Amino acid sequence: MFVIGATKKLQNELKSPVRDLNDYQDVPGIYRWHANLITVKGKKCLLLMNNETGMNLTLLGLKEEQFEHLDNVIKGSLQQLFQLLDIDKKAAYYILDATEEIVYTKTENRSVIGMMNEIKARIDEMVHDLTYEEIDAVALNKGNNTIPMGPLNDIDPVTAVNKYFEE
Repeated sequence: MFVIGATKKLQNELKSPVRDLNDYQDVPGIYRWHANLITVKGKKCLLLMNNETGMNLTLLGLKEEQFEHLDNVIKGSLQQLFQLLDIDKKAAYYILDATEEIVYTKTENRSVIGMMNEIKARIDEMVHDLTYEEIDAVALNKGNNTIPMGPLNDIDPVTAVNKYFEE
């Protein structure tokens, strides 16, 4: 099971109900994420970040119909991200298997929200001189997952995910 803490902006776009966070306290951090609706060059985008590892995914230019099937959009996009980043096959399997059920709750972790704000600032900097059409989503997502994240002991998200499943 995936538990995604959705910011208020994202909750307003969701077609799924927002559940009570207390019902999902036993879900391990590797299957807990935070998500925010951000704007990049005037387009609605989703920023998703794993609570445990800082692994993040930015989906650019989401349309209304994609919000109607957001669970499937997230599943497919994570699978592509894991291939792009060379995530260990066992780690990818366990994480993607958990996406069979996705529930949305309120946000809970200020540290993760802070890291998401760092990624948003980084995105703004990376695309500053580009038109929307010139943005390379692959390079953006790859770059955002190769930098060490704040409270994660100065290791990058890819290393954190792979290490998590080594034990």
